[in-house]
Amino acid sequence: MDELSRQMRSAVVAPPPSRISVDRLIEAEVHRRRHRSWTIAATATAAVAAAVLVMPNLLARHGAASGPVGFAAPPGLPTGSAPALCTGVSPKPTGPQPPTQSHDTVRARPTESPEEAVVRLTGVFRAMLGSALPPGVRLEPAQPTCTEPQFVYHPSYRWYTVDGSIRRADGDSGFFQLRVFPTGTDEAMAELCSGGPDELSCESKDYPDGATAVVRVNEFMADGRQLWALLSRPDGTSVQIMTNNLHHEVIGNQVETTLTADEPLLTLDQLVTIARTPGLTLYP
Repeated sequence: MDELSRQMRSAVVAPPPSRISVDRLIEAEVHRRRHRSWTIAATATAAVAAAVLVMPNLLARHGAASGPVGFAAPPGLPTGSAPALCTGVSPKPTGPQPPTQSHDTVRARPTESPEEAVVRLTGVFRAMLGSALPPGVRLEPAQPTCTEPQFVYHPSYRWYTVDGSIRRADGDSGFFQLRVFPTGTDEAMAELCSGGPDELSCESKDYPDGATAVVRVNEFMADGRQLWALLSRPDGTSVQIMTNNLHHEVIGNQVETTLTADEPLLTLDQLVTIARTPGLTLYP
């Protein structure tokens, strides 16, 4: 039992009659913290990528508060030979690593090796990009050794991720990240819309194939938008995807944030379309 659980239980040693379940409160808080850690980790990744790549300086500015309008169907999946990897399967540790995440999943964890999964997911992702990105928009990989995006596997979190910069010829840009991981047993999609101070809109949608998507727009500074989506597949795979119109730069001990475009270069519809790409699953 962690410190949070101990404190919450000690606070109700002699509770008055109530229909509130302490176990459910603890479960909800653990679930909220896990999703918050994903968002924080994504922001940190953006700052590190910005420092390495030296990036240049979701909804339209006047329509963000209205929320997403509809969701597109996933694109067809071209086939091809296995792609060549341009970097290692897992990033090299730069310091002490967190312990391996041990939360339960709705299905037994995948048996496919990280080496096989990285190659397979990378091939699916690269084949999809040409039809999924708007004209004139490209994805520049975060890894300096890569000319095309590649997934990497993070052993501590047991997720596969692809990071990069969304760019357009006019100089506009933004951060991009997609993660694929097994769905946790505590995954409560309806609880992901917290209504926090930076949340402009949040909505969920169910699909005929049994998948559910939650999409959210957050504002971190004036006109700065982060578009975020989480897709829960019926096979037990979750796909989290996000983009923004922000640039994070590490200066000393500070992270400075500036706008890189009037609005994100991808829409919420496009994010969900990418997340729903056939083959972005851990149970092929």
